Amino acid sequence: MKHFTLLTLLLISSWASAQIISQYVETDSGTSPKGLEILNNTSAALDFSVDNLIIEKGTNGAAPSPDFTIDSGVLQPGEVLVVGTIDMQPAATSNGVLFYEKSFTFNGDDALVLKLGTTITDVFGNPNNDPGSAWEANGVSTRNSNIALLSSIASGELVGFTDPSTRFETINTTPSDIANGGLDGFGVAPITAIIDLQVTELFPGQAGNDLTEDWFEIKNVGSVAWVSGTDPDLYYDDESADPSDAVIIQGITDIQPGEKVVVVLTDNTADVTTFETIWGEVVDLTNIEVGFADGSGLGSGGDGATLWLGDPATTSPVEIENYPDTFGNDAKSYDVELAAFSTVGNANGAVETIATAGANNTVPNIASPGDAPALPADIKVSELFPGQSGSDLTEDWIEITNTGGTAWVSGVDPDLYYDDESADPADAVIIQGITDIQPGEKVVVVLTANAADVTTFENVWGAVLDLSNVEIGFADGAGLGGGGDTANLWLGDPNLSSPISSASYPDTGSNDGQTYDVELAAFSTVGNANGAVATIATGGNNNVPNIGSPGDAPQTTQVQLAFDETVVSVDENAGNVTINVSPSIAPSNSPSVDVAVMMGGSATEGNDFTFSTTTLTFPSGSTAAQTVSIPIIDNSTDDPSVFFALELSNPVDATLGNALLPVFILDDDNDVPVTDDTVLDMTYLTSYTVDASGTAEISKFDPNTQRLYVVNDTKIEIIDLSDPTTPSTISNIDVTPFGAGAQSVDVNDGLVAIAVSNNVATDPGSVVFTDIDGNNPVLVTVGALPDMLTFSPDGNSVLVANEGEPSDDYTIDPEGSVSVIDVAAGLAGITQANVTEINFNAFDSQQATLIANDVRIFGPGASVSQDLEPEFITVTEDNQTAYVACQENNAYAIIDLTTNTVTDIKSFGLKDHSLPENTLDTSDETDFIFDASWPIKGMYMPDGVTTYNLGGVNYLVTANEGDAREYDAFEEERDITDSDFNLDPSVFSNINLLELESTLDGINFTNASGDANNDGLFEELHVFGGRSFSIFNADTGALVFDSGNDFAHITAADPVYGAIFNASNSNNSFKNRSDNKGVEPENVIVQEIDGSYYAFIILERIGGVMAYDVTNPSAPTFLEYENNRDATPGGQESGDLGPDGIVYVAPENSGTGKALLVLSNEVSATLSIYELSNITLSTQDFNVNDLNFKVYPNPVDSILKTDQIGDYTIFNLNGKKVIEVTNTSEINVQNLSRGIYLIKNENGNALKFVKR
Repeated sequence: MKHFTLLTLLLISSWASAQIISQYVETDSGTSPKGLEILNNTSAALDFSVDNLIIEKGTNGAAPSPDFTIDSGVLQPGEVLVVGTIDMQPAATSNGVLFYEKSFTFNGDDALVLKLGTTITDVFGNPNNDPGSAWEANGVSTRNSNIALLSSIASGELVGFTDPSTRFETINTTPSDIANGGLDGFGVAPITAIIDLQVTELFPGQAGNDLTEDWFEIKNVGSVAWVSGTDPDLYYDDESADPSDAVIIQGITDIQPGEKVVVVLTDNTADVTTFETIWGEVVDLTNIEVGFADGSGLGSGGDGATLWLGDPATTSPVEIENYPDTFGNDAKSYDVELAAFSTVGNANGAVETIATAGANNTVPNIASPGDAPALPADIKVSELFPGQSGSDLTEDWIEITNTGGTAWVSGVDPDLYYDDESADPADAVIIQGITDIQPGEKVVVVLTANAADVTTFENVWGAVLDLSNVEIGFADGAGLGGGGDTANLWLGDPNLSSPISSASYPDTGSNDGQTYDVELAAFSTVGNANGAVATIATGGNNNVPNIGSPGDAPQTTQVQLAFDETVVSVDENAGNVTINVSPSIAPSNSPSVDVAVMMGGSATEGNDFTFSTTTLTFPSGSTAAQTVSIPIIDNSTDDPSVFFALELSNPVDATLGNALLPVFILDDDNDVPVTDDTVLDMTYLTSYTVDASGTAEISKFDPNTQRLYVVNDTKIEIIDLSDPTTPSTISNIDVTPFGAGAQSVDVNDGLVAIAVSNNVATDPGSVVFTDIDGNNPVLVTVGALPDMLTFSPDGNSVLVANEGEPSDDYTIDPEGSVSVIDVAAGLAGITQANVTEINFNAFDSQQATLIANDVRIFGPGASVSQDLEPEFITVTEDNQTAYVACQENNAYAIIDLTTNTVTDIKSFGLKDHSLPENTLDTSDETDFIFDASWPIKGMYMPDGVTTYNLGGVNYLVTANEGDAREYDAFEEERDITDSDFNLDPSVFSNINLLELESTLDGINFTNASGDANNDGLFEELHVFGGRSFSIFNADTGALVFDSGNDFAHITAADPVYGAIFNASNSNNSFKNRSDNKGVEPENVIVQEIDGSYYAFIILERIGGVMAYDVTNPSAPTFLEYENNRDATPGGQESGDLGPDGIVYVAPENSGTGKALLVLSNEVSATLSIYELSNITLSTQDFNVNDLNFKVYPNPVDSILKTDQIGDYTIFNLNGKKVIEVTNTSEINVQNLSRGIYLIKNENGNALKFVKR
C-alpha cells in the first residue's frame, strides 16, 4: 500500500497565502526569545534559493520593510521552519526542522509581513497602525506570549488583524522560561493545513448478476476540505495506476474533513440512481455524496484503486489501496480501515441490502458506503387475512415486513403491539413468538391467544408453501372483520406512542378467503407478484380455499398429504359424510396414508357412525383428492350433538400436513321451549335514546311521578315516562361533585338514592340522597366501590353492596361490605349516623371451611372479608332478610336485618355441562351450532338477583352471568392450551381433542379452582357463568330449578335472532360469544301479576328479555323472548344493545293502562319499552267496567272536564285523596304534580287520567 498525504488546500501558481506564520513568540524589549515558526502549506517543496522568503517588520505603526531574508534551504510540503533568536535553536533541532538565526528586535506592537519573492502570503498584526503595546483580545496577546495558529485556520491572512484571538491561541505567557515550556510547540508542524484523502472501502461486484456497478469510498482524513472547482480535480484508475487511463471523478461537490464519499465506476448517472435506490433502502444516504468515474472496474481476483490530485500526467498518485481475492466473500465490500471484508454490524456499521442479486438472485450486498447510518427498523403491515365466511381454515393473521435497514430484535428493541381499526392503546396486545425481523424480512402474526392456532396455520399453509424460513408469531388481539378493517402496530408502549404502521383493506364480500396484499393494493390472486398460492384445505360455507402469500414463502416441492378441511359438520339425518384427503403437489410415485378414528371423541363408533381404518393411495401425476365416506346413524331422541376425530398416520413417500380432522354430528331432534305469548303478550312499543354519547345502565321507576331514573356514567338522567310511546328527558343529576361516577340508583316515595364511587376506587364511596328533582343533596359515606343499592320493600332502609374491588396491582384490597341506611325520617333526617356498616370479619377465621364448601376465596393474600365482593342485594318482602350476591365468589351472604348481621355464606355451586340438559356451544371458530355436552362445569356467578316468597319459602332467582378477576397483578382466566394450565391425564384421556379450536380451545377457564389436590394438574374444568337463570331455596341454598340450555335453544331457533346466535352487543358476528359465556344473563326481576309470578331475564350480549312463569318454582315455563336489534349476520350492530337494567311498570302506573317492561341498554344508551298487552289496569278497587261518565281532555294540563255534573273525588296511585269537588263538571287540576290519577264519581265508578 502506498499512501501519499499533504494534498494541499490551495495549489495555485502564485503560492498566495500558502506560507503562513504558524507560531510566534515575543518577550519584553531587549530580551529573548523572539521568533517565528513558518509553515509550507503547499504540496510542493519550496526552494528559497529560487524564491526568497522575506520577513518584513513595521515598527510602532510604520510601514513594513524587509527585516530578514531566507535565501537558502528547501522547505518540504507540510513542514515548518523556525527563525529567531539563538535560544530557539534547540526547539528546532529537537524536532528536526530548519533553523535560521535572527536576533529579532520586534515587540508586541510591531506588524510582520511574510513574502515569498514578491508575493505576500501572510500578515501578522495590523500594518501602519500602532496598538500601543500589543494587539490583544480574549486572552490572546502579541506581547510577552507564545501563541500558535488555531487548528481551524488553513491559510494566510493577507490584510492583517487587530484581534489575534481570531487566528491564534495562547500556548505560554512566560516564554522566557524556556526550561518550563516557554517555547512549547515550536518546530512541530500543525496538522490542520492539509487535505488527506484515503480510499477506505472498495466493492468489486459479485458473482452473477450485480446489484450495482463497482464502487469505492474516499475519506478525507485531513483537516481541510477538498472543494471541487477550487482545488485540483480528483482522478481515478485501478491498480495499474496508469496516468493515461486515469479519469476525472465527477459529481462530488466537496469532501469535508472526516467526510466519506462514494464513487460509482460508471459513465451513466442512472447507475448512481440505482446505487442510491439499492442502498437507500437500508441506510440513510441523505448526507452522503455519491459521484461517478468512467474508469476501469474492480476485479474480483484482487485489484486496487489509485487517486491523483491534479493532472496525473504531471503529478504522482496521492493514494493507492488494494484488496485481496474475493473468493469466499462474494458481494462483500473490502473495508480498508478494518483490513477485512465487510460483515453485518462491523465497526463501520455494515449492513445487508434488502435487494438481492447473483447467479440465483438470492445474494444481498454487504457494505458500509459512506458509513451511512442504518435506517431504523421500519415495520409495516404488508398483508392481512380477515378470515372467510363460515368456518375459518385458520385464525385471522397479518404479515409484517421490515422495510428498514436495521433488524428489530425481541428483548432488545421495544415490544411490538397490535390492535385493529379501533387503534385503542388500552386494547393493544403484545406480539409474541417473533425472535427478530431482519431488514427485508417478512413474518406472520396469527391473531390468537393459543399457540396451537399457529400450528394450524403452519399445517394449512405448510402444505403448499415452504415456511421453514418464515417466523410465525401470535397476538391475543381483536380479529379482523370481513366488512373492512385496519391493523395498527406500535413500537413500544401504545399509551406513550402513536402507531408506526396502519394498513386497511376494503370489504371482503367478493373476495372470500383471499388475503389483502397491502404492497400490491389488491386482494391476493394465485401467481401474483408476491407469489400467492391457494391452500389445498378449504373452509367457509362453500369449501373455499385461502389465497395468500404469507411471508412470501416459496412453494413447497415435497408431497404433503392433508385433510382438505380443518373442521367438518354433518346433520344427524344426512346419511353419511364424505372426507377428502389431498396431495400438495402431483406426486412422482404413489404415496399412501392411513385414515383412522382417534380415541376420545364424544361420538361412539357403532352408535353414532360406522368406520374402520382405511388406507388411501394417491396416483402418480395427479393432484386429485382421495375420499372416504362415513355412514352417520340417525335416531329420534333429543340428544346432545357429538363429535369424533379422524387422524392421518403412516404416510408412505409423503409427509403429513393437516392430519387431524374433527367431525361434528349435529343432532336434529333438539327440543326447543315453545313460545306462549297469550299470557303476557309482550309487544315492542318504542326505543328512546337516553344520551347518544353516553350510556344507560341501571334504571328505576317512580310511579308517583311516572319518571324513570337512569344511570348514565356521571349523571342520573330523569326521563318522563307518562306517555311511554314518547319518552322525554326532563333533567339530570350530576354526581361529579360527590365522586367519580354513578354506580346505581333507586327511588321511593319522593326520595332518590344514588351510589357513587370514589375517585380513588379503593377508598370509601358515597350514597347521595336527593329529592325527586335531584335537589337538596345529602351525602353519606359507605364502603369502597358501592356497586348497587336498593330500598327495602317498606321504604325505611337503603341497602348498599360495597364491592371493594382491589387495585390493579393488588397492593390494596378493601373489605367488601354492606351498608344499611335508615331513611325512615325522610331526606331531612338522613345523616352519617343513619349508616350501619355490615362486614364479614366474623368469617375470616372460617376461610378453610368456606373454601371446602365451594365458596371462592382466592385473591392473593386476601382474607375472607377482603375477598368477598358484594355485587347485588335483594330483600325479602317482610323486610327481615337480605340476600347479597358475591359474583366473583360464586356465593351469596344471608343478612338478618333485624340485627344487621351476616348469618351465613353459601356457594351457588357448579353446573354440570356433561348432562344433556346443560349442553352448550363452546367455539366461535365454526360456522355451525354444536350444542354438545362437555366435561366442564359452570360457576353460576350471578350478577342480578331477586327474591320472592311462595308458601312461606323464600326463593332466590339468579341471572347467571359469570365474571372473572382480571387485574395487572392477578388474572385467573386460562386457555386450555396455556402452558401453566395442565389437565390431569388420568381424568382427561382426550386432551388433544379438547384443545382443538373447534372444541374447547378459546373458552376461558379459571385456574383458581379445579385442582383439588394442588398437584398442578386440573381434575375439573370450571368456566364462568351458567348461561341460564336459576331458582334456589334462599335459606338452604338448594338448587330448585335451572333453565339449563333453554336460552341457547330459544335464541338459536328464533326466526330472526337465530341468524346472529351468540352475537355480542358490539357486533353481529354469528357465535361471537359461544366461547365466552354465551348470551350472558345480566339481570332478573320477578313480578306478581294477578296471583301468578313471572321472571323477566335480560341477556347482556345478544340482547332482549326472556319471560318465564315461575309460579311453580320447581317447574317454570317459558313464555316468550323479545328483542329489538339488527340481526344481519356480519352487519353493523344497531338497535337496543347491551341491556343492564330492567323495571316493571304496573298497568295502574302506566300511561297506556297496560303493564310495561323497560330495559335500559348500556351499549346503545337506549331504553327498550315493551307493553304487556294482556296485563291491564286492575278492577279490584274501582268499578271501571260499568262506567256512566267520561272525562276529557286526557292527558290534561289544567281543567279536567266530565260529561255530566256530579260529585267527584280524585286519588293518586297510592290511594291518597288529593281533590274533592261537588256539583260540577269541571275540575281544576293545574296544581297536581305530573302523573296518573283516578277520578271517582258518587256512584263509585272510576276513570284514570294523566296530568301533564
